Amino acid sequence: MQTTGRGRPRIQDTADDIVASVLATAGARVSTPDFSTRRIAELTGLSQTLVSRACRRIRRARAGGAGGGTDGDGVDERLGGAPDPAVGDLVVTELQVRFPRIILRFAPQARTAIRQQTVAERRSTALMASLHASEAARWRVRDAGAAHPAEVAVHDPDQLSACWDANAPDWDQFLDRTAALLSLCAPTADAIPGDLLDLLARRAGRGLHGTEWQRGAQQNEFSSDSDSELGAEDAALPTDPERSPRNRWFSQVELSVTEQIAIALRREITNSGFLAGDRLSPDVLGSQLGLGRSAVRAAMSRLVDDGLLDFHQGSFRVPAVTGADVVDLYAARLHLGMVLLRACAVQPRHRMLPVRLALGAVEAAAIQGTRFDVGLADLQFQQELAEASGLSQSARGFHALTLRVRMFIAVLRLDYSPAVERIVSDDRRILTAVLAGDAEAAVRAWRLKLDNAVRHMSALAPESFDAELWSRLSR
Repeated sequence: MQTTGRGRPRIQDTADDIVASVLATAGARVSTPDFSTRRIAELTGLSQTLVSRACRRIRRARAGGAGGGTDGDGVDERLGGAPDPAVGDLVVTELQVRFPRIILRFAPQARTAIRQQTVAERRSTALMASLHASEAARWRVRDAGAAHPAEVAVHDPDQLSACWDANAPDWDQFLDRTAALLSLCAPTADAIPGDLLDLLARRAGRGLHGTEWQRGAQQNEFSSDSDSELGAEDAALPTDPERSPRNRWFSQVELSVTEQIAIALRREITNSGFLAGDRLSPDVLGSQLGLGRSAVRAAMSRLVDDGLLDFHQGSFRVPAVTGADVVDLYAARLHLGMVLLRACAVQPRHRMLPVRLALGAVEAAAIQGTRFDVGLADLQFQQELAEASGLSQSARGFHALTLRVRMFIAVLRLDYSPAVERIVSDDRRILTAVLAGDAEAAVRAWRLKLDNAVRHMSALAPESFDAELWSRLSR
């Protein structure tokens, strides 16, 4: 059982929580230099010594070995003295989180990849960090008498599994057993696959509830409870087609079916050259996505309610975008963003890690990507700021406005290329002010950024830009 040493300052426990939250949301990128102990120390404001110790404590690494839980005979005391069937050759094969139980399964597998000890240790630490951040130890079963037997016994030394059950809790023993099995995994990246880590990163915000993963299985990105009313046919919906390969890693938000259809509609508008007022067919869209007509119509009706589509004479149509619409949208975004930035400025530095990573994606897109990549990365940077504010209601409202911005961009065919340097400069200025705790400097930079954006977008709207209205609303 892991305990804090006597006399050790409580700052280490706090550091453990901070580092765990960073690693739990890192996904497969935990193997990159962005998540070295030195880099995490710089981004969180912790000392590198505290970060290194936190990583060891989260991974439950034993003294005397890098992954170290085995003795000279390939036996790990945390596995109840059971001989390991293939030391160094285990891989993770399955993870299920179904309240009140967590099950993690392993299997021996011939090592085929090159040895990557550091990568393997970081991935092991990230998986343990996800369990740490889930707070499953606090799960409580309302009716203890209705408890179901654990699917895999925690104490069963013959199973290459670790199981946590809130009906008969021993959280530290579960973590010890998991750490021991991880220490016996092959020192390769494939032992703990990147798609598992990415799934855990996306689920970290909801305590891992509902997480299901199997090695080699096609992962369903749309098991969100909020979408259950759209039916089982929605499981076929593809992953977000707007995420470029370089930008996928920093998005932690699982998009709903409705949002995914909104993305597909934006692509259809852009690729097919639709204009405002053109008719959109649910049948055609459903055929392209492999979805039933009822699911598509239900999602498109929601988009009408949100102002992202028009419905006229029984048909869904591409929405018209006027200069007044642009001013209205950006005024709302301006003022809500000011609230979020003021909240960000008083948050601890480690909360800004996703924002800093998102800024890196903006910079990379500006150098290597297309104008579309830059615009998408910039919107994601803004959303990461909203999420980092700690104001969940405001962040959700900001996200809704972002969906509308994306639709406007598609309808107006907005070209970001003339503004790439300014976008990068504005984003750097905003984050610098936030990290310095200077809320008003951040707000000033935000005002300037949106003032430039709304004028650029309004220049492409069908009617003239009302500068007086924007000035009045943006004060």
